[in-house]
Amino acid sequence: MRRSHRTASGALAAAALILVSGCSGGGDETASGDQPTSASGDLDALVADAQAEGQLTLYGDANETSLQAWTQGFTDEYDIPVSVLRLPGSQLFQRFAQEQSAGQAQADVFCLADFASLSQAVEQQWLAEYTPENGDLLPEDLGEPGFFYPLQNSYYQTVTYNTSLLSEEEIALVQEDPIAAAGDPRFAGRIAVNMPQSSQQIAAFYYQLAEGRLADEYGWEALEAIAANDPDFLSSAELVNGVVQGEYALGVGITDSLAGPIALQGAPIEFAYPDTTVGGAFGCGVVENAPNSAAARLFMEWGTSPEAGARYSEITQTNPLNSEVEDNREITALDWYEAPDDSTTWFEFVTDEEFLGTIGPDGDFYDRWSETFGYSG
Repeated sequence: MRRSHRTASGALAAAALILVSGCSGGGDETASGDQPTSASGDLDALVADAQAEGQLTLYGDANETSLQAWTQGFTDEYDIPVSVLRLPGSQLFQRFAQEQSAGQAQADVFCLADFASLSQAVEQQWLAEYTPENGDLLPEDLGEPGFFYPLQNSYYQTVTYNTSLLSEEEIALVQEDPIAAAGDPRFAGRIAVNMPQSSQQIAAFYYQLAEGRLADEYGWEALEAIAANDPDFLSSAELVNGVVQGEYALGVGITDSLAGPIALQGAPIEFAYPDTTVGGAFGCGVVENAPNSAAARLFMEWGTSPEAGARYSEITQTNPLNSEVEDNREITALDWYEAPDDSTTWFEFVTDEEFLGTIGPDGDFYDRWSETFGYSG
């Protein structure tokens, strides 16, 4: 008998309704065309203006502990305190969309791991045009230069497991093929999964297995096998906590940026990447009509710097995106850790028309996944 499942918020659908309802940003109420679109070399003046504002509010869907530790570097350098509002991506985008549609901006910097939502924010004129001095040190294809940049380092989807709950044979099974292991009957009643409705990247993770480039190896049959193990449904942050606390032996769809730092702290967890996994980035941009517009622009100058990139890489144990930052992560020295291959990692899902079509309003991927897993969230 299927256990009671915890479900993700349906806020992603609500956010989509906001976008199609005809409400949009821009207009006189949210215009910030009089604000500079770059520091133009006068960083001292930007610093003075930002310090006069004296505060910054950042909305983000990354791990809250990591965000707090990272933004403390900005505070240490410029003596500007940062207030972080962390919510799951779909909920955060819904809130941001409502505020911007009403012309009542609350955030100064908006950061999200969902490329599509950030692109929609640009289309709705909810993100201001701004080009930081070091923006060209970051990959163009993971952001939209002039509006948002991939400030958090590259991260990947994993299957994470509790080493105290698995035998050596089971650990070897997961390391060899984490997707097949998640569908092995020996893990029945011992796993939980993240849902594709949580974010575009999680949807891409499942899509590549079921219908995309790994379909010949796995297909829907592999997802049916995982579903047959009666998983619970949790968002990524809840899921990693459940695995750490021993509620689940396996968690499917946990980002390494969440699991890696916890593993280094001594928690009984390890993780494995599928041979070809899905990767993405945490993009940030200046909010249109930001209450603290100078502080927001100064944050983007700081956030795109090599120093900030190295700081986030150390905190999250994800490989750096900034071209001037060396990969010095501690986790790479652990005997169980095997880095994913960037040459085969799927970053391009953000522009893949077939994938975007099947998760769009006319697609059936979410419905089929929900039917396969018995998910009703």
